[in-house]
Amino acid sequence: MFRYIDKIYTFLVVYETKSFSKASKILKISQPAVTQKIKQLEEFIGAKLIERKKNGIILTQKGKYFLEIALNLQECVDKVSNRIKYFKEKSIPFIIGASSTVGNYILPNYIPYLSQLINKDINLIVKNNSQLVELLENNEIDIALTTTKINNINIEYLEWKKDNIVFFSNKPLPATMEFNDLLKYEFICREDGSVLKEEISKILKAQNKDCSHFNITSYVDNSTALKFTILNAHKQYVSIISYNSIKNEVESNQLYVTKIKDINLYRNIYIAIQKNKKNDIINNIVNYLTLNEKI
Repeated sequence: MFRYIDKIYTFLVVYETKSFSKASKILKISQPAVTQKIKQLEEFIGAKLIERKKNGIILTQKGKYFLEIALNLQECVDKVSNRIKYFKEKSIPFIIGASSTVGNYILPNYIPYLSQLINKDINLIVKNNSQLVELLENNEIDIALTTTKINNINIEYLEWKKDNIVFFSNKPLPATMEFNDLLKYEFICREDGSVLKEEISKILKAQNKDCSHFNITSYVDNSTALKFTILNAHKQYVSIISYNSIKNEVESNQLYVTKIKDINLYRNIYIAIQKNKKNDIINNIVNYLTLNEKI
């Protein structure tokens, strides 16, 4: 029976177009090939299904009866096709790329909701901002969450949420401090070239503040190392980090933060997408993120 499905489909196209020649154009096969498929179907059924007339074709009585069977079969095939499409789409995970802080401390809270929303598994890749844009442009990830905009004519950036940057320590700090009060503390900072360090320098410079005079004793190359280096230190150290990176430790009184008077420290987090790759799944992800800044 399955080997006759294409012939049944040909029968339906001939019926809908009322013409063998029009059916051949739709099916992209020759007219004799259409005639041959109908003949083979009629031999299988054991009855004449179609009669040719000067002004087109008509169905025989057997043909009218078989039409109902063919339409029911088409409906079943459409349902199977939709299930196969669903299986294929669900089996391919949706890939989100994120910068270190976003990928390690912010996005994991969203993953279960996003996966349920699009009914697909979600894979998370953590890279730096430049690498994320490259992966996005090469179609190796579906969207990216970055902490800076990297100029690229193929990428569109949507502002998502603000990432608060804080001064923190492994020992209690005053609730509020003057900026110059920080000079008496020893600092452990991110290495030169760090995106976070560059962003903080720009923010402070815009507010006429200079962190080059801090008493920096050592450097680390990522935020996680920075957090645990200070957390496990015996003497007091101070540094600057995204609040999201240390939120749990602050709430459990393992780390402490302070507010610097007259200084607002934050950076934007962006949703980066390819301009020519918008679809329903990406739109649903973007809409959910923009409507749910906090989870």
